[in-house]
Amino acid sequence: MRILILGPQGSGKGTQARLLAGGRGLAHVATGDILRAAVANGSELGRRVRPILERGDLVPDDLMIELIRERLEEEDGFVLDGFPRTVPQAEALDTMLADIGKPLDAVLLLEVGDDVAVRRLTARAAEEGRTDDAPEVIANRLRLYHELTEPVVERYRGIGMLVAVDGEGSVEEVAEEIESALSGVGAGSR
Repeated sequence: MRILILGPQGSGKGTQARLLAGGRGLAHVATGDILRAAVANGSELGRRVRPILERGDLVPDDLMIELIRERLEEEDGFVLDGFPRTVPQAEALDTMLADIGKPLDAVLLLEVGDDVAVRRLTARAAEEGRTDDAPEVIANRLRLYHELTEPVVERYRGIGMLVAVDGEGSVEEVAEEIESALSGVGAGSR
């Protein structure tokens, strides 16, 4: 099964993607983790994206598509987390997945309000010390989500691939809702 997970920052995408991938034996492909690792390793990619991430801005599309294609070519089943964030990225992703013969089975949306997202991100910043969870960066990231990523959600809703769940419950409650929502998806998964 190949699943894309969407939702605003702080919706629990990373947590739920890890649980979903682990529970179904799928690869968890988290673009944020890949980018943060590149920054921590001081690689060429890391040096290029560090200032972008520190501002809370989006990494250029061509760079992200290259990064993701390389990773997804290795996997039969996956949960993709953190990409696409814009309609052009979604179009490029769909084209790339068709090219490598691995189209999506479902697009999962975790729905949470901005108040919940801000509270969760603020707590994460305190726990993990992430510079991309500073208050002004959180505000920028949520603004970009509403402006650029919500049209991606609507794109997948329009083609009948979107599976929306309430992401405001506990980790366990949301995981149960995801499993229930996905139970009829991909019965004949590719």
